[in-house]
Amino acid sequence: MKIRTVALAVIKRNEDQILVHEFRFPGHPITFYRPLGGTVEFGENSKSTLIRELKEELNQDVEEPNLIAVIENIFGTENDMGHEIDFIYEATFKDHSQYLWEEVPAIEGEERFVARWVPIQFFVDADKDVRLVPDGLLGLLTNQDRENQQEITHVKTSSIHK
Repeated sequence: MKIRTVALAVIKRNEDQILVHEFRFPGHPITFYRPLGGTVEFGENSKSTLIRELKEELNQDVEEPNLIAVIENIFGTENDMGHEIDFIYEATFKDHSQYLWEEVPAIEGEERFVARWVPIQFFVDADKDVRLVPDGLLGLLTNQDRENQQEITHVKTSSIHK
């Protein structure tokens, strides 16, 4: 399996809720929650990916996203591993009416789903059957797990030679 590069949006409402997509895997007891975003396409930078994915999934534009973290996420089981490099951005909707709704209609390809505003504290208090992914995101949002975090510089380049 290849390493997948992903851009995800932490969109907050009232500083204590985030917009997430809830999903499950068949036969797996855990309910997962993940910020919206998607896979970086070849030749596309992560910020452009985030803006494109939010437009595709929510039909919404966002203000200039701000990169807050990069999470290397290795997950799964011995027989079914995943490996992602997740660029985590803070973003805000240009259309502020989106913050008024409890659920925001969304689409991924042909599949329709609903994104929900969920309190960050819900994930802090949750049992093991609920997980905010990627792993490490909850610690970032709650300023915990500082020993596994370090400051980085994001250098963006584009040097295409003809």
